[in-house]
Amino acid sequence: MSIDKQTRQLAAIAYGEASTANVKDEISAIAWAVANRARAWDGKTVDELLKADPNYTYAVTDGNARYNILMESSEGDIAKDPAMQHAIDSAQAALDNSGDDLSNGAFWWDGIDFKTNFKNHPKVKNGFHITDPSHNIFDVKDVSKPTTIYWKVLDKKTKKIVDSKIRGKYEFVWESTAAYGKTIFWKHNNDYLKATGGKAYR
Repeated sequence: MSIDKQTRQLAAIAYGEASTANVKDEISAIAWAVANRARAWDGKTVDELLKADPNYTYAVTDGNARYNILMESSEGDIAKDPAMQHAIDSAQAALDNSGDDLSNGAFWWDGIDFKTNFKNHPKVKNGFHITDPSHNIFDVKDVSKPTTIYWKVLDKKTKKIVDSKIRGKYEFVWESTAAYGKTIFWKHNNDYLKATGGKAYR
């Protein structure tokens, strides 16, 4: 069976974003995270997801060698390479939503830059929580960013928008769902979503 465009691209993302050690669970979980987010975001295709969020995965745009190799390899060459073939199999399963989601419902992930760029990393600035010690592959400590969100109302006297009742509170935006190889996986914290009225996939 030939490899369709969407499966190949998802497999290339998973293969390209994963560490060069070719940890199978890491590759699979990245494929699932992308497919999960596409499904949640109005059932987008991988292509549509990347157009909606061009900065989602840099492997597609930054000249990632592994991404390019899988995108350009023949089906015969892919079949001979266990890691690339696993990426294809994982992409097919993730797109079909069949089998085990090793990302545990994640929509995002981070590699080693989460540790090397810790102080300036967006998720650190937002606040994050490691939900299980096995996820803490970079040996970091949680960062809390206590935030209170208020409903906004129009002040009839001043005609200005002012804070009203508390809409919600949260300690952090991100929480871990899994970790394999050199990749940690994330989703939004429920308190953050409730307080902001945000979407899980945005």
